[in-house]
Amino acid sequence: MVLRRLAAAASFAVAAATLAALPAESSPADSYVGPHVGDKRVPAECLLDMSPANPDNDCYHMLVGLNALDSPKVDVAVLVPVSPTAERDLRIMRQAVHMWEGGIDYLSEEMDLDWLAEGVEFRVTGEEVEVGDDGLPVSPVQLTDPEIVVVATNPVGGIGIGIDPVDFIAEIGITDADGVPCSPADLSVLEDEDHGQDTGVYVEDCGGQGGNVCFAFNGAIDPVPGTTDLFGIFDLVTHEFGHCLTIGHVGDGADGPWGPTPTNDIMAYSTDPPGLSKCVSTLDVEGFALRMSRYLDRNGDGSVTAADHLEPNDVAGDGFNSFQVQHHADHHYASSTGDPRDCPQPDVGLVPGATTDWTPEPVDTTRPNLWVRSLTAADGQLRVDGRAAWLPIATPPTDTTGSTDDPTGDASAPVSDITGLEVEVTAEHVRAVLSVDELWPVDSGGSAVAYSLVVDGRRFDSFVPTTSTDGAPITLDNGTGVPMPADTAVWDKDADTVTFEVPRWYLREQNIVAPYDVGSHTGLHARTNDWLATEDSAPDTGVISLAGPAPAPGPRLDVPKATSVTTRTVSLEHEGGNTFLPTDSTFGLGLISAVETRHFVPIDLDRQATVTVTLAWDDPASVLGLKVEGGSGQVVTEGEQSVTVTVPWARRDLVAIVDPQEILGPVTYTLTAKVRTVLADRDADKVPDVADICPNAAGALTAAGCPDTDRDTVQDRFDRCRLVAGTASDGCWEPSGERIVVRVDGVRAGVQNIMTRRGSYAYDVSAPITPGPHTVEVAWYSDGQLVKRVTRSVG
Repeated sequence: MVLRRLAAAASFAVAAATLAALPAESSPADSYVGPHVGDKRVPAECLLDMSPANPDNDCYHMLVGLNALDSPKVDVAVLVPVSPTAERDLRIMRQAVHMWEGGIDYLSEEMDLDWLAEGVEFRVTGEEVEVGDDGLPVSPVQLTDPEIVVVATNPVGGIGIGIDPVDFIAEIGITDADGVPCSPADLSVLEDEDHGQDTGVYVEDCGGQGGNVCFAFNGAIDPVPGTTDLFGIFDLVTHEFGHCLTIGHVGDGADGPWGPTPTNDIMAYSTDPPGLSKCVSTLDVEGFALRMSRYLDRNGDGSVTAADHLEPNDVAGDGFNSFQVQHHADHHYASSTGDPRDCPQPDVGLVPGATTDWTPEPVDTTRPNLWVRSLTAADGQLRVDGRAAWLPIATPPTDTTGSTDDPTGDASAPVSDITGLEVEVTAEHVRAVLSVDELWPVDSGGSAVAYSLVVDGRRFDSFVPTTSTDGAPITLDNGTGVPMPADTAVWDKDADTVTFEVPRWYLREQNIVAPYDVGSHTGLHARTNDWLATEDSAPDTGVISLAGPAPAPGPRLDVPKATSVTTRTVSLEHEGGNTFLPTDSTFGLGLISAVETRHFVPIDLDRQATVTVTLAWDDPASVLGLKVEGGSGQVVTEGEQSVTVTVPWARRDLVAIVDPQEILGPVTYTLTAKVRTVLADRDADKVPDVADICPNAAGALTAAGCPDTDRDTVQDRFDRCRLVAGTASDGCWEPSGERIVVRVDGVRAGVQNIMTRRGSYAYDVSAPITPGPHTVEVAWYSDGQLVKRVTRSVG
């Protein structure tokens, strides 16, 4: 609106109406820029540091390189035990594989990775396997050269005899491409997930061509198809199959946390978006493309060489595996709109249904708009500046409040029967009042029902944990598993309401911004984070779409910069004491431990500083770990009975996390912090030299101080054309790129390359001009085609 008003006030006459020459771009290609590949060549808006507590961490991180898949011709064998529901099991699992095939094919073209779409082929076979009481096949199963074997270990609902996964592998007859028998003996566990018993991914190298075999086991029990949500067969198979395609978790797995987490991704543990099955994401495709570039002619020179190989942009990763880092604006899904809530859905019913189309047709979601902010002609020089942008076709909401009534009697019990939902977006919160027929008694231990607010597909669950002794409800971000502040949801038994106040600063840190799509659910609930079945929803269909006023600043504000360099050392004490017992051992799995035994010790700061934290303990047989959250990153040095973590730049309070990984006897530890204030900032970009990767060139906080002068998402240090916006991997313009062309009286006078895939781009073009009246045309081109143009009169 500001640009429109400025244009209207400018001193020139409109000579012709704005003309549109191209329809809106199709999703999800309209805003995808990457992939950004090559060590440390992360998008210009991203950090290599993966800590979810880093205030500048705004990008997604996926673990890659988990399986040595060695062929783009992927033969997949799907095996299910014979049971009354074997047809359904086999159908669902085959759909899970075809979902990957269709999603990779669809998104590869949307992402300009045609070589991947054309070169990868999935060949899927399915077989029902009769097994005995020992879980082993009654008759040998003969497989020839499979790359991936997907096995259902349990029939639906536990009907019949399940498969014993480890022993079952040894009973399968496998021959490689050379006809050499393969008898796996030493199974290495790549993933053993917390999804259920007998679930995970096992890898065996059988030698020969295509010798690597990945076994994806699904232990899901899904007794009520489409109703019971706990570890449904389809979602679990898609997740485990993704590991066999070489890609790992995205921040909320047992090997995390890192963040922010794209909770809608297949490779996330969460059930976001609620009530829907997931589809392939652009991040999944980037991770898969890294491996396939070893076997496909990516550059089109007629042969597959080292020149075709793509390298992840964070090779060091976590020290064991590399990461692929992606900006959230590049994160889309294999749906017609790129929205995960529009993902194609599988047929999971007991009666065979229609075949799902996993390669949807993209739909127009945006329209082009070209503004001319000012146009002047003086001293023989023409200057025209403005902005090109893609705007949503859908009219954005303007209301900040909304409500819906819900009929009674459409849930199995009054305690899960929603009667209404009222929502208001304020500067501080998304505030919602969920009314139910009868609220769960809050004075009892453990609630079998959870009450949930859903914001843009992210579910916030309020419930009384199974282990509760006081009946006090808690609220959990179901997507990340992060507990929310105690007052996020308040239960009122007298009014039969749950009032949610989800902080907007927290939503922003999860890349969820206004306008918001809001809804609510009730569901059967168990343990801490297990959503068993959805009971009621409001609205029953659709969402309440709301605008938001300007958000208030969040609580995580920077402390002041120091005026001098000072050093102090402080001893840190945990409120419960600095001791651990053997029963406190987490074995490195603190994220998913049933009881939290790690020590969280705050480190308060009054000035920005470099903080070095040292942990030392007295028992040489025990092992402790240390993380320091909230800073610009961390450098870890391990000793015999010590760990030192240095945070180069801490500008907010930190938290030291002491992890009792393996405690063999009573252990006492000491924890000290050396705090040295930081001053030096030679390029004056507010990123001190100790944390600035580019200390001699001013850059953004979210890019560790590295600039992107032409705003094309390629950092200047890697950009061969740093003054010219381009979509090529080296930052240069390519024929499929965008340009603003200025013509005077029909003659081309000036040009500027632009890149609007981040929403908009400002242009400023100058050209010689003679005195007198002229007609000036400003034209926006993309991929050689006219997108939009405007004409003006000057002089």
